[in-house]
Amino acid sequence: MSKTDLFFSHLASLSRLFLVTLYWAFVAPWRERRTGFDRRSVLRFMDETGVQSLPLVVLTASLVGVLQTAYQLQRYGQVHLVAGLVAVSITRELGPLLTAILITGRVGAAFTAELGSMKVAEEILALEVMAIHPVGFLVAPRFLALVVMLPCLTIVADATGLLGGFLAGTTLFQISSAAYIDTTLRWLMVQDIRSGLSKSVVGAIIITMVRCYRARIVEGGPEGVGHATMGAVVMSIVLIIVADSIFTAILT
Repeated sequence: MSKTDLFFSHLASLSRLFLVTLYWAFVAPWRERRTGFDRRSVLRFMDETGVQSLPLVVLTASLVGVLQTAYQLQRYGQVHLVAGLVAVSITRELGPLLTAILITGRVGAAFTAELGSMKVAEEILALEVMAIHPVGFLVAPRFLALVVMLPCLTIVADATGLLGGFLAGTTLFQISSAAYIDTTLRWLMVQDIRSGLSKSVVGAIIITMVRCYRARIVEGGPEGVGHATMGAVVMSIVLIIVADSIFTAILT
C-alpha cells in the first residue's frame, strides 16, 4: 500500500471513529441499555483535563500577555497600540493555540498511553466480550470532557493574558489604566472571542480523536505504545496548527 493510500485509509478510519464517538456521546446513552458510558467518568476527566491544568495555563498565558509585542512597538514609538494588539492576538490566536498545545502535551499523551496499554494488554477485547462498547466506555467520556473543558481553559487563558498585558502596559510602559482599557475595548470584538472559542472546540476534537485513534492501532507491546504516544503528540500539534490557520483564513 502506497503512502497516499495509507494516508486516506487512516483518514477514513479516523472519520469513522469520530462519527461513532458522536453517536456514543450524544445518542447511545439515551437509547442503549448497556453502553458502558458512565457520566461520572466525564466529571473525572473534566477534573483531570481542566481543573488540574489551570496552573499551567494561567502561568503560560500571563507570561505571553506580558511580553506580547510591547518591546518591538516601543522601538517605533507605537507603544500605545500594545493594548489592542495584545487583546486581539490573545483572544484570536495565542489563547486557543497555546492552550490546545499545552493540553496536547499534558493530557493528550495520557489518552494514548492509557488506551494503548489497554489495547496491548487486551483489556479492550475483554470489554467487547462483556458487551461493553469500547468507544462508549473509553473514548466518549474523554471526548465530552475535553470539548467542554478546552474552551473553558481558553477563556481563562484569554482573561489571564489580558490581565498580564494590562499589568505590563501600566507598569513597564507607563500607559495609563484608563487609556489601556479604552484601547482594549475599542479593538476587541465579540467575533475575536468567538473565533478563538471555535478554534478551541476544533482543537479538542483533534486531540481526542487523534490520540484515541493512535491508541486503537497500537502494535508491538510497550515499545509500540511509546511510539504511538510520540507520534500522536506530533500529529496533534501539526493538525491543531493547520486547523488554526484554516480558521484564521476563513474567519478573518
